[in-house]
Amino acid sequence: MLKNSRLDSEWVALNAFRELLKMATKGDMAKSTYDNALEFGGQLYPDLLGPEVSVLRRERESDTSKEYRQRARLWSIKRAMTVKPLDLIDADIEDIEGLLDIAKQEKSNRERVDQLKRRLVILKSAKQELSLEKHSENQLIFRDAYNIERKLPELDSGKARKDFQLPDGNVLRVRVLHPDRPEHVTGADIIYERHDPCKAEASIVAVQYKVWEDKMLRLSDPRMQAQLKRLEIFTCKNGLCNCTKSSGSYRFPYCAAFLRPTDKLQRPDQKFISSGEHLPICRINDCKTISERGVDTLTYKSMLGTSLSSEAFEYLFNAGKIGSRMINYDDLIEIYQQHEVSSSDDHIVIHAQEFADSLLCED
Repeated sequence: MLKNSRLDSEWVALNAFRELLKMATKGDMAKSTYDNALEFGGQLYPDLLGPEVSVLRRERESDTSKEYRQRARLWSIKRAMTVKPLDLIDADIEDIEGLLDIAKQEKSNRERVDQLKRRLVILKSAKQELSLEKHSENQLIFRDAYNIERKLPELDSGKARKDFQLPDGNVLRVRVLHPDRPEHVTGADIIYERHDPCKAEASIVAVQYKVWEDKMLRLSDPRMQAQLKRLEIFTCKNGLCNCTKSSGSYRFPYCAAFLRPTDKLQRPDQKFISSGEHLPICRINDCKTISERGVDTLTYKSMLGTSLSSEAFEYLFNAGKIGSRMINYDDLIEIYQQHEVSSSDDHIVIHAQEFADSLLCED
């Protein structure tokens, strides 16, 4: 319990420092990463986030990984060139493996090499921790849907979907369409659904993932254009972003379709949602630029003032600040059936009556 309380305090502080970095860098996500926020917070609040005391640091990265990052930074200064932590750790792994090979060959006078073996295990573990892996679009989609830690109680799961309990009593469903038939019909890879079982209605957001290179996405791809068109038909043409009455609380426009340029390189063991941006498809033309070759392009810089980071997107959707207008279940079922999203064994109403009863909804 004490560790969980400490971890919760550090997590709140880390996100606060990250927001400070975002404001200081005018929203530059490349400069306001969790790692940068952790270092920044460690300097300003060493009793909570300092290297020697932070539980989050210990769980996030090993001392060996931090050692090789520091070595690489100082070697880079000394050599006046970029030295990568992985290059240093690979050299030490090769050195130890060579010594262990010698030990195997010396049959007449074998010495204990347990410390070298132990060090080799540590170095290989740190190498895996420091490595960034290229992820395919499919891998990114399924990892974000199923593997990340959302810090929400999981209620249920089924074919290509997971349900979570939100703090306000509503229900979050993350539904994966890619690469099945519904993705081809709707143009969406993932649909987020925020259910209010008491009122039998939901707000949704449909997201199309695209892997970009060096924070740049070309818009000329015919397949992507076709997907965005289907996404527009599925959401905008069905009036999901139209709202005729005010909800009474502050929120963003009722955009229901987002393009998500996503970084290909992600840590293989990371528990955070993949890094990327969410841009309403109706704002793509406002944010696009023309490349040197005359191609319509989205860049991180061009969309920075309009897009939402992955963390901000999920937080705001879960809080009811972004997403479509509220849609009653009957209308949503009809829309889903038209676009082949729901099937006979996958009802859109997630145990609605059970949730309503457990939440003591009024008639």
